[in-house]
Amino acid sequence: MKTRIIVIALIVSFGLLSCEDILEVPDISEQTVNLLAPSNGTVLEDNAVNLNWEGVEEATGYNVQVASPSFDNAAQILLDSIIEVDTLGYLPTQVRQSLFNGTYEWRVRAFNSGFETLYSSNSFQVNGDEDLDLTPPNTPQLLSPDNGSDSSNTEVEFTWNREDVSGTTERDSIFIYSDESLQDLDTKALGANKTHSASLSAGTYYWFVQAFDTAGNESETSNTFNFTINN
Repeated sequence: MKTRIIVIALIVSFGLLSCEDILEVPDISEQTVNLLAPSNGTVLEDNAVNLNWEGVEEATGYNVQVASPSFDNAAQILLDSIIEVDTLGYLPTQVRQSLFNGTYEWRVRAFNSGFETLYSSNSFQVNGDEDLDLTPPNTPQLLSPDNGSDSSNTEVEFTWNREDVSGTTERDSIFIYSDESLQDLDTKALGANKTHSASLSAGTYYWFVQAFDTAGNESETSNTFNFTINN
């Protein structure tokens, strides 16, 4: 296997001492990603699709894409994901993607810090639930308390806007934290009609809202607002 040699030199300015670390990056460009499933021409009766492939030796990541109906004639790119090895050395070789009924092409290429393979691709068809809801709710827009506001009132009325999407039932969850890093969760609750009331003690709070539906879709989280209750 060919390698690319990267030389990192450290020169000590007050003497003649130097050291070199030589990193060899394996050339994986001639390797091929072997796609396992869906295989070419497969017809699936489940809208939840597992994309599986074999790992490539010396790869540190994969680029996984799904297009409809094909990459040469793409109406949509449904997935464009980078998967990289984690801190424990684990590199997944599977992605799960929910898709409407239709025709799709998926492809994967492997890469490391110096090289990448060509894409390997397969076409498949999804013939599952015609009434499947894959549309996420709209992102909530926060209204009050205003961002950066302060008050002495410990009874707080939270309000936000969000236009409902037709389909399965949607609900809003509000998250209220007592720290800016959003680690100390004070309150998590369901909003009713885009509102929520809470009794809070003095302090500074950070809050956001996220919407969910009964089909399992979820919105992007709203912006995070903060407010202060004075003693």
